[in-house]
This record gives sequence, structure tokens and C-alpha cells, in this order.
Amino acid sequence: MHGFLGSPQDWDGVINHLPEYSCKALSYPFQIPSNSILIGYSMGGRIALRSSQPKILLSTHPGLQTPEEKAERWRQDELWIKRLQQEPLESFLKAWYAQPLFDSLRSHPAFPEVLSRRLKQDPEVLAQMLSQESLAHQEFKHLEAIFLHGEFDQKYAQLYKNLPSLEIPGAGHAAHLENPQGCADVIRQSLVLISAEEEVLRNLHRDHIDQDNRC
Repeated sequence: MHGFLGSPQDWDGVINHLPEYSCKALSYPFQIPSNSILIGYSMGGRIALRSSQPKILLSTHPGLQTPEEKAERWRQDELWIKRLQQEPLESFLKAWYAQPLFDSLRSHPAFPEVLSRRLKQDPEVLAQMLSQESLAHQEFKHLEAIFLHGEFDQKYAQLYKNLPSLEIPGAGHAAHLENPQGCADVIRQSLVLISAEEEVLRNLHRDHIDQDNRC
């Protein structure tokens, strides 16, 4: 599940490094398949948090916790929405990616290709998406999820300090674009952890059934 401004193609590099798994990159608005493990980046990860299915979340905010934080975030997002409605998309993208969060992505060799995909987006659709999916509207949630962050993304490393998390080396906030192989490797680790946890739960369930049958 891609982030704001993203597309399913953003996951191509990661998927290519996970040939042993059946992966499907979804497009917003996401139709989430049942009985699957969700992998989401940023906005896509926040949408995945609404699901009860197991989740691997990359650079995903678990949610703001106070009305003051949410009000300030909505003020910021309203400014971005107005820029989408009033400025050329190229100008908006230049300002968006000038944020410190994207420093390592801007200097990455893949950035021109990423930017060319972004320029094909519809600003009206993006404005609606940002309005609907603003972090300001999100409840704080972190259950049944493993959080991933890039090595250079210290903001999210700090955000995840009390959450189950893993680090992707040689990458910043957009780790799936900056280091697809490293991202795939850490996703693979996460999938092993999820499988092990599910096996424990299955064994507990079998033990419970066996005890019931003996009663």
C-alpha cells in the first residue's frame, strides 16, 4: 500500500527482491484482500492500521494523541491542500520534497524517475486524498504491527522507540525507494516473526481444544 503521491510502481523494486512470496501492490483507494499480511508505507500504512490483519508498516505514523497535535497537523495539511488547488503540480512537488524528511530521497539516483511518476498525478485527486487521509483524522493505533524505519530517518526511529520495530540500512524515510533490497530483507525478517507468532497462537489454540476434549 503506497503513500501519499505514490503508486503501485513504488513497490516494484521491493517485490522483485521477494520472489518467494506472492505480493500484490495496491492502488488507492485500497481494496484490501482478506487473509493477507498488509505492508504499507506512510499513508498506506496508516490506512492499513484500520485493519485487524497482521501488518508491516514502513515510515508509518501510529497516530497523534492530543487534540492540540491534531489541530496543528490539520492546519499544516490545509496549507498543502490549498497549494495543490492553487499552484502548478510541479511547484507543489518541489515544496513537498524540500521537507527534511526527504533529504536522502532527493539525493538518490532514483529520485528523477520517482518525480516523473508524481507529475502524472491529478492535483484535485491528491487534494481530496490528503483531506480525507490526513494524520489529523487518525486514531492512535499500533496493535498487530511491526514498524520499519530507514537508518537515516531519526524522526521515526524516535517515534518507534517503544514499538516493535526494525531498521532498514542505508535509507531514509522512503526506504522502499532508496534501498529496495534492504527493505525487502527487513520485510522478510518481519514475515518470519509474524509466521512464528501465528504458529504460537495456533499451538495455544490446539492445546486449548485438547484440554476441552479431555474434560
